[in-house]
Amino acid sequence: MEETVVTVTDLSRGGSAVARDEQNRVVFIPFAAPGDRIRVRILSREKNYAHAEIVEILEFSKDRVTPPCPVFGRCGGCEWQHLPYDFQFAKKASGVLHALKRVGAKIPPKVEHFPAERIWNYRNRVQLRGFQDQIGFYGRGSQELVTIDECFIARPEINAVLASVREEGKSKPLPYKVEVEVSEQGTIQKAWNDAHAAMGFRQVHDEQNEKLKNYVATLIPDGVRLFDLFGGFGNLSLGVASRVFSVDCVDVSVPREAPLAANYRYHRSEVFHFLKNTARNPQMRGRSVIKAPPIWAIFDPPREGLGDVSRGIVSHVQKIGISGIIAVGCDPDSWAKDVRNWEKAGYQLDQIAIFDLFPQTHHVEAIGLLSSLTL
Repeated sequence: MEETVVTVTDLSRGGSAVARDEQNRVVFIPFAAPGDRIRVRILSREKNYAHAEIVEILEFSKDRVTPPCPVFGRCGGCEWQHLPYDFQFAKKASGVLHALKRVGAKIPPKVEHFPAERIWNYRNRVQLRGFQDQIGFYGRGSQELVTIDECFIARPEINAVLASVREEGKSKPLPYKVEVEVSEQGTIQKAWNDAHAAMGFRQVHDEQNEKLKNYVATLIPDGVRLFDLFGGFGNLSLGVASRVFSVDCVDVSVPREAPLAANYRYHRSEVFHFLKNTARNPQMRGRSVIKAPPIWAIFDPPREGLGDVSRGIVSHVQKIGISGIIAVGCDPDSWAKDVRNWEKAGYQLDQIAIFDLFPQTHHVEAIGLLSSLTL
């Protein structure tokens, strides 16, 4: 395979480091740091870019640190343990702003930052792979088992039960998957060979999730009717139910039990269909009610954003007359595209906030507050 020497200049939003080869083509290299001079092996090449792996680090970046985890670089989890945390967060924040600029969205004057305080031992849930008495994670881009004795980003409670999980795994006749979670009450729960997030979706960093919920709560005015769209179990809306007119929490996966508040309703539905039905029904929109409260919406879609149904969702939102939108996203490019679509539909981006729920990785959470220019 072709080898070449490059100097790393930046980090991509996807986590890999970025350099340019002799032909000025972009080269993406995992586990490198800006300032590294490295010999790389080209793994694949397209017209304008290539993917490569490190063969040898010829000169180390001044920004490099020693990763504590012995399987860093082989495990498919963390990508940035070799970078100082302040450096990580700065790159995440600049990546969010760059994503907005790239699609032509306006960056508001108010940009708030919420870096993590706990940057190790924070994950309340891990998905392990195993066979007999060996447990660990899949390697990067493969199904090779990388065995571990502990996970440096998992909560201490999870690491404390790895030995017992390994012992239980001995009785499994085939390779297995086990999801281990520490609940908010501190108890350990396990799901063997079940669907991902079988115990319910929950943000993996509890302290950062509290900041996220509190921030979203400050954006929602009292007395509004709130749509929590892609809301799951109501992570972002349950806490405000007591001071809003009503909450409609919509997702394909919602709790079966009744909500705690009388004005809180779960809807097991695709968001597109819920909005379509609401747009068609004047009573659902509140048009038949004298002085109906304004409608606000939280949009917290999966990583790919609103995707193919974006145009239909925007159209229904316009028909319903939603006054304020809180756009949440865990992929800066998808989130920025959705924000830009809201701007084109007559909404103004008033402020944004950047949260780190995933230290030692490239993942970042962005929130945008948008207000209607026509209502």
